[in-house]
Amino acid sequence: KIQPASNIQVGDTVTFTINAWSTTSTIKKVQCYVNNIVADTLTEEPYLFKYVPTAKGSYTITAIAFDAEGKQKVSSVRKITIKGQRAPYKNVVDIPGVVQAENFDQGGEGLSFHDSDANDQGDANYRNDNEGLDLVKGNNGTAIGYTAKNEWTEYTVNVTEAGDYSFEATCSNGSSSTGGFSISLVSGSTVTKIGDVKVTTTGGWNTYSVMTGKLTKKLSTGNQILRFTITDGNCNIDKVKFICNTTGIQTISVVPNSVNVYNLYGVKVGTMAGWQSLPRGIYVVNGRKVTK
Repeated sequence: KIQPASNIQVGDTVTFTINAWSTTSTIKKVQCYVNNIVADTLTEEPYLFKYVPTAKGSYTITAIAFDAEGKQKVSSVRKITIKGQRAPYKNVVDIPGVVQAENFDQGGEGLSFHDSDANDQGDANYRNDNEGLDLVKGNNGTAIGYTAKNEWTEYTVNVTEAGDYSFEATCSNGSSSTGGFSISLVSGSTVTKIGDVKVTTTGGWNTYSVMTGKLTKKLSTGNQILRFTITDGNCNIDKVKFICNTTGIQTISVVPNSVNVYNLYGVKVGTMAGWQSLPRGIYVVNGRKVTK
């Protein structure tokens, strides 16, 4: 029995429950193997082998039980797949702000990105953990290229201003057909699309242009995961700028300097002419609460 049984990441503690018994003797020890190397020896029940993987990949787990008479029994082979651990590539990106497409999260294939093959067709040696996700030189830097439908990359962002957003995506398209990608929010296994980017022909793969649009869902504040999913090939993605179109100012009005300013107890504390000298706080001006 394995716990957890799935979605195991680097650094997780994986516990294997081993059932060992003998009808003629007593169990002296149980040796536990990871990829055919002894990782632990257990001498008391319950036989719980706890293993913490330090690298992503496939692992084989076996156990050998030894009884007091020297007899031994080998368990069946159990296989587990360890995923990488998600982390921002350089730092969490503040939104409003710019997401550089090549700075997708660390973690690896199936966790922080998905590429249709493991072949590295790009020409940019920007990072060594892209596992075949194609990076190219372009727009005086690095971009994602050789894109194919349903490939995706994810980014840890911190939304500092809630509200409606528009975007400016810097992309290139050297084909005669329209390319594109979607923008989504990811929460666990739920992927919610919040925008579509259509990448029209730019005249060459090394010619980058800005594609604009609006997100279809308001963003709330806090750390979130953004995903770019290729919906049509034929597009290189350099970066996406997110612009907040909502401000805290709802109305603007002109208040004469002669208007009196009161505190919340109804006591006059000055006039608008002396507004700058008043301490920070909440005041009543023209019958309305005003925050200074």
